[in-house]
Amino acid sequence: GSIDWNAALADATWFHITGITPAISATAAELALEALRAARKKGIRISCDLNYRKNLWKWGKAAGEVMPELVKLADVCIANEEDCQKCINVHVDIDVESGSLEREKYQELCERVLASYPNLKMLAVTLRESKSASHNGWSACLYDGKDFLLSRRYEITHIVDRVGGGDSFAAGLIYGLIQLGSHQDSLEFAVAASCLKHSIPGD
Repeated sequence: GSIDWNAALADATWFHITGITPAISATAAELALEALRAARKKGIRISCDLNYRKNLWKWGKAAGEVMPELVKLADVCIANEEDCQKCINVHVDIDVESGSLEREKYQELCERVLASYPNLKMLAVTLRESKSASHNGWSACLYDGKDFLLSRRYEITHIVDRVGGGDSFAAGLIYGLIQLGSHQDSLEFAVAASCLKHSIPGD
């Protein structure tokens, strides 16, 4: 109630939030919901990176009790398979430990999320294959309700710092969706930006 949303969101065209914010406290969760409602009322595009962090959800409610209300207000959702399970209660039997990716399973996951949250226009899922602390496979997929798109896959063999990899993916995707001509180009830009972030120290 202390923020003048008309002033705060003046001239804004995109609102991005991550699951970190509502995980911090009950009041932060209330503020997140208030912010998204205000952005929705003003017709601003909303993206939500689920970004599940189990060590932050300590204030009384689980992510699965809070995040669905936020996702119902979003246009674009960004996640990995654990985020979908813990935050929005969508489960698909994916073996995340196998080191290989099952395309059909991820397509099923995307279809289930969009079926459960019909307000969403698209879901982007990051696909990390952890071979060691310094060696990961990195790619992503995107589903827009019609086409299931896969990015090129990067072999990252000398990871400097993973921290910020998800945020750089989100930033790249948002940039792409605003500036580039296609969903495939947006996805490729996001994955490339995130891949590069693995070579840069610091968040």
